[in-house]
Amino acid sequence: MRQYKQNILVTRPLDGQQREYARILGLNPIENPALEFKFPAYWDRVLAVINEHPKSDWVFTSTNGVKALEELMRSGLQVRPEVQIFAVGSKTQEALKELGLEAKIPFQQDGKHLAELVIEEGKINSVIYFHGNLSRDEMTNVLVEEDIEVIEVEVYKTKINPIELPAEPVQAILFYSPSAVEGFKQGQGFDEELPVPFAIGPTTAEALKKETDQQVIVADRPDTKVMLQTVSTHLFREEESIE
Repeated sequence: MRQYKQNILVTRPLDGQQREYARILGLNPIENPALEFKFPAYWDRVLAVINEHPKSDWVFTSTNGVKALEELMRSGLQVRPEVQIFAVGSKTQEALKELGLEAKIPFQQDGKHLAELVIEEGKINSVIYFHGNLSRDEMTNVLVEEDIEVIEVEVYKTKINPIELPAEPVQAILFYSPSAVEGFKQGQGFDEELPVPFAIGPTTAEALKKETDQQVIVADRPDTKVMLQTVSTHLFREEESIE
């Protein structure tokens, strides 16, 4: 464990294991979540839509969608064994597995490749897409172009919080979604030179590059531990090169 810690701003909450891993890597995470999530008080409308489309397969692009599914199951939703389930990445897949559900994920974990995976399955005419109010259209557009009906079901709402830099100096900012980039834009903004920006994946990196000319470093995989390792490697390599 490194004795000297580099401060980093993280725009989402970390769990206990992630915080400990960050400290082992020589990082001191300062958490300032850019997003808040709200789920419906009643699920009748969502249940009705699902029951109206019994032959449609299911698509999830976030763990929040899976949290909503868990609430739906508590409200009486029976998952049919013939339904195919698709998830954007390993975290969403793991969340579904905890509910006893198997999901297929694309090799490259983003909306475009998720749509391509659905298309490659063949014989899929429609999917139910569990999403939030700020979800992007990337996956939907690809499926619609291939004449696959996308039945969109909004199962949570996202509130964007303005993000400011903390009082203590930080050496990096970790962004987990385009919405987090928007939160930072609404708060601190991108007008001045900032600590090194890191993105969880290419979609977030693209949103950052629209706001800043600074180099944006992208994690090899959309995983918090991988991202923390990327940050640590970059920061301490830079420090050693200066020395």
